[in-house]
Amino acid sequence: MSSATTDVSDDGPTSESVHVAHGRDERPPSLAVADAVADLAGVDSDALDEEAGIVLYDHVDPDALDALVTHRSDGDVTLAFTVDEYDVRVDADEAVARPAK
Repeated sequence: MSSATTDVSDDGPTSESVHVAHGRDERPPSLAVADAVADLAGVDSDALDEEAGIVLYDHVDPDALDALVTHRSDGDVTLAFTVDEYDVRVDADEAVARPAK
């Protein structure tokens, strides 16, 4: 399940961000990233490549992402990277995507 929020900054215009939960009992972090980016791109995550021209593998190795985030015993990890025109942050609980600045 994703939830879209609107962030208001003192420095500029409002920007939309999408938060998608993941976890050991839910979807893997890489799928949460795909869902969040697809939500912002306005397409279904299964059609991210065909409809938005975004291939997650071109930006991050999904298997490595899942391993880094889910195999930490202390749960204290945050990764940040760019996928196409979106900034993505992944921590132990959720993936957050927003339009890149």
